[in-house]
Amino acid sequence: MRSNNPRRPAPPPAAKNPAQRQREIATLLMRLDAMLKQTSELAVAARERVSVGGLTRYRRFSRRVRDFFALAAVAQERLDAAPDEMEDLIIPMTTALERLHTRMVVLFVEGTAAFFASYARVKALPIGAHEMCGVELRGVLEIRKFLDDPLYEGRRGLALRAEADRIAGLIRVVMDRIPPLPDFGDEPSIGPKGAMNSPLKGPGAGPARPAPRAAQSQPQSPARPPAGRPEPPAMPPKQLPAKQPLAKESPAKESPEVRSLSLDQFEDDDEED
Repeated sequence: MRSNNPRRPAPPPAAKNPAQRQREIATLLMRLDAMLKQTSELAVAARERVSVGGLTRYRRFSRRVRDFFALAAVAQERLDAAPDEMEDLIIPMTTALERLHTRMVVLFVEGTAAFFASYARVKALPIGAHEMCGVELRGVLEIRKFLDDPLYEGRRGLALRAEADRIAGLIRVVMDRIPPLPDFGDEPSIGPKGAMNSPLKGPGAGPARPAPRAAQSQPQSPARPPAGRPEPPAMPPKQLPAKQPLAKESPAKESPEVRSLSLDQFEDDDEED
């Protein structure tokens, strides 16, 4: 039974004091450090046996990298929203976050370069490698934008930018070796490189499928009258007329006598006249 009393709105969340904010940001930094170690292990696993399932292991590594940067963005938002009372803690925490961020960028660039340098020499590429490499190419280009930050100035940053550009070239070489999968959709789609792929068939195209043999062999049930109308009385089956007995065959008539005629016979007939 529904009560007539209106539901009270939930109270606003209580504002966190500086100590709670400090513990929250510290927890995020510890989590980022643990993810960095896990990502390093995944990078090593991706470089082992590259030709057999290597692309699947590399995608686990790249997925963990994306999760790291998503969590790092949350930590940066917490630092930006910290009150002025935490000014003494904001600077060291920001420095720790920047170091973790830099270590992950370096790990991603070096791990990706080592993987695709070997994967580009694999002879047999799996089906769908064109699309999977296209996803990884977009990830590399997103990481490449980080290297334009002033944080990565200097000789090390220049080397990382050149390495990221080389990785993008290696991935494009792999994508050019295997054709993309055909587009079975009804609308055009955009490929990994930004090209427009037209579908194999348009909407509504193609002949209708024939009914299965089992359905064709079954007799169709008679249509029933719509509901609410009385069914017509069943008509009695038509009686076929009885078969009449066959008439007895009449005896064969005697064939007329055939006599040969001669000129003498015609002369006798004339004398009689």
